[in-house]
Amino acid sequence: MHKIFLSFHSADIAYKDALVDLNRRFPMFIDGSVDAGDIADDLPDESIRQKIRDEYLRDCSVTVVLVGTQTWQRKHVDWEIGATLRRATRQTAAPWHCTASAVCP
Repeated sequence: MHKIFLSFHSADIAYKDALVDLNRRFPMFIDGSVDAGDIADDLPDESIRQKIRDEYLRDCSVTVVLVGTQTWQRKHVDWEIGATLRRATRQTAAPWHCTASAVCP
């Protein structure tokens, strides 16, 4: 079972929660995401990025990006995607595009 990191904008928390709830009922993955309150908001951006990289992304084998209308406004999404791609130099990365009505493989 893969350990996944969910990257998302806080406006899309309902989708993240729905995916995590579905996973509780039908185990598909181990959730390695940052939860509210895990990292202090008052830390400098670089410290937040380092914590995410070292304590969350490092041991996840898959990154799932929940893309909504405000995702582009979240300052860490680009960095999380970039860190994942840099880490994946020895792995095969496959982009997935899903909509709310789609069933993803």
